[in-house]
Amino acid sequence: MPELPLPELLAPAGNPSVALSAFDAGADAVYCGLPKFNARERSENFSHEELAKLIGYARRNHRKVYVTFNTLLKESELDEAAREMAFLAECRPDAVIVQDLGAARMFREFFPQLVLHASTQLGIHNSAGLEMARRFRFRRVILERQVTLDELRKMIPDGKPPVEMELFIHGALCCCVSGSCLFSSWLGGWSGNRGKCKQPCRRRYFTGDPSDGGGSLFSPDDLCSLELLDDFRRLGICSLKIEGRLRRADYVEKVVRAYRLALDAAPDCRAEALKEAGRILAGAVTRKTSLGFYSAESMRKLIRPDSAGASGILCGTVEKTVPGGFEARMTGRIHVGDTIRIQSGPDAGDGLNMTVLYLEKGRAKVMKVRAGERCFIRSDRKPDRGALIFRTGEAGSDLSARAAALPEPRIPLDVHVRLEENRLTAAVGECDARFELDLAPLAAARSHAVSGADLEKAFAAAGSERFEAGRISAETAGEWFVPAAVLKEWRKSFWAWAEQTVPPDLHRKTASAGLRRFREEVKRLGEGPRPAPLPDCTAVSDSVHPAGIRACEIGSAGPSDEIILPPFVPEGRLAELRSRIGALLAEGAGVFRLTSFFQFALFPDPGKVTLKTMYPFPVANSQAVLVCREAGASAVQAWIELGQGDWRDLLDRSVLPLEAYVSGRPCIFLTRASVPGRAGRIRDARGNRFELERKDGMCGLYPAETLDIEKPDGYSAFRDERKKDGGSGETTDFNFSRGWA
Repeated sequence: MPELPLPELLAPAGNPSVALSAFDAGADAVYCGLPKFNARERSENFSHEELAKLIGYARRNHRKVYVTFNTLLKESELDEAAREMAFLAECRPDAVIVQDLGAARMFREFFPQLVLHASTQLGIHNSAGLEMARRFRFRRVILERQVTLDELRKMIPDGKPPVEMELFIHGALCCCVSGSCLFSSWLGGWSGNRGKCKQPCRRRYFTGDPSDGGGSLFSPDDLCSLELLDDFRRLGICSLKIEGRLRRADYVEKVVRAYRLALDAAPDCRAEALKEAGRILAGAVTRKTSLGFYSAESMRKLIRPDSAGASGILCGTVEKTVPGGFEARMTGRIHVGDTIRIQSGPDAGDGLNMTVLYLEKGRAKVMKVRAGERCFIRSDRKPDRGALIFRTGEAGSDLSARAAALPEPRIPLDVHVRLEENRLTAAVGECDARFELDLAPLAAARSHAVSGADLEKAFAAAGSERFEAGRISAETAGEWFVPAAVLKEWRKSFWAWAEQTVPPDLHRKTASAGLRRFREEVKRLGEGPRPAPLPDCTAVSDSVHPAGIRACEIGSAGPSDEIILPPFVPEGRLAELRSRIGALLAEGAGVFRLTSFFQFALFPDPGKVTLKTMYPFPVANSQAVLVCREAGASAVQAWIELGQGDWRDLLDRSVLPLEAYVSGRPCIFLTRASVPGRAGRIRDARGNRFELERKDGMCGLYPAETLDIEKPDGYSAFRDERKKDGGSGETTDFNFSRGWA
């Protein structure tokens, strides 16, 4: 399909070695995170030095690096987050991926040199969401995974979305609508919205039937969309994303290589390329694959309750433990350097994860063992007899030495070049200095006029020991003929000028100025007048507001109610929702509860109506409150996971009246997948009870008990207690503390 642009192939990178493997295999870009404020804190992640070196390496090799900054931020963390943002403003990744609306505002207002991508955690899933992303200056949206291919076609019928669009094409799927999952947090205080998810969706659950043996009711198959690549290109999707920042280099290399082969294949070689790509993917450890949510049929079959929730290839069974390790009988091959998971049973949590460092067969040290053979595996773990052994990763090339040897990065300069008939100018971003070159009048081009793209390419080849090209843009005021040798001379002159003129600490000063402006604003917020508190400082849940105001879902609401909008509205139902809102407004409705970012776009004149946010709309800090005020909200509900101290910190700086969710049964898990079994009571192996409800094509999971939180000082919805996770002794800092009615 040569007439269609080739989308970017974007790969995950949990550490520098994986990033290099992805680039070697053909990835155009990688996404990675720093140790904090990213949704995969369990990954190894990057130090500041490693990230700066990787960005420099990518820039020199015409690749890109995107940094994930995609968790919710507490008020007390904003200053630390701002320091990390200042660092990113210095080393200049190609974009930052953001979930928290407050973090997005901080980048936008104080570090505007950074490009923003809206994380899938923002849950954008329709054209109204795309419009809101455009208004808030996101360059790209990473779409919610639970959007079908048909809905994509309706969202962008002309193939020209208002912002760039990125889709997940391969890897593990979150079953819950992105950014709204409380499952892990509810069960143990490990917030998936804070990068600490314990994946309770992969565990076994039981219905009320005594004979029920249980099943993986919320664990979907993995995604593989090789067959949809042409559809994505026709829709104008700019980036195709592979999931897996917890994956090893061997997995990432295989998946990137397979999709690179499929994307680059000529039309007449397409079928053979797809076949070979499928063969490569068959060697990547994964669960059973599907088309995910892209088709209605796949969505119906996405969850198979009899399948294991965890990934891996079954390769053996533990026969007995012995001093120094355990003996096993293999049903598949295993190699020194492979990673394995030892699973005692479906309810044994995540199992024992380890890397195979030593193998013996017949008392002789070996590097590999084949199916049908017995072996000894050295380990300080003591797995149960009969436990299953799954291979979760393969030994591969070790690129750690190469990653450690990456050179120190040079300072990137953003440059805008303008060519006129007798003058060339090059303005350096963030700097008042401007390079100017007087020219003899240029000859008009009869053909092959120099273009902006020609200038960009020429100036991108930096000839400096100190600086390198960042984002280069160019324009021409006329059609001129310029020989290649002349372009080269202009470029050399510019970079020689930059070496002598541009301050080497330019980026550091600019980033420091942004940090200083942020701190000045925070001080003003803390000293400013406080908004009047709402009645009892509480909020609606699924019952009557404590002040006596009835709040209910839009389907049954009247004009005198506070009207709750649905958090997930597919493109095909967006017009219906707009119509219902219009009818209620005509009847005199005055208050609407927003549960998702896209809903601001449904009120073109927010000054004529009262808009309040509520769960699952995420407002965890004062910067997010400012965004809501800017969009037209007159009150906000604090994020449901906030603790007492977090609430007080937010209350001290909130510019809008603040509410707390204190009573009710919040939906802790919402999906479009067909959850097996009937609606009703279910439980897990630890005795936690839930209720499954189906409505309007969605499955929602609710706790069986009612959340009823004591307010010790009239302000806070939550106590500072910390609930331990299943007796492990570990505690977290961002969780529910529950008092049961």
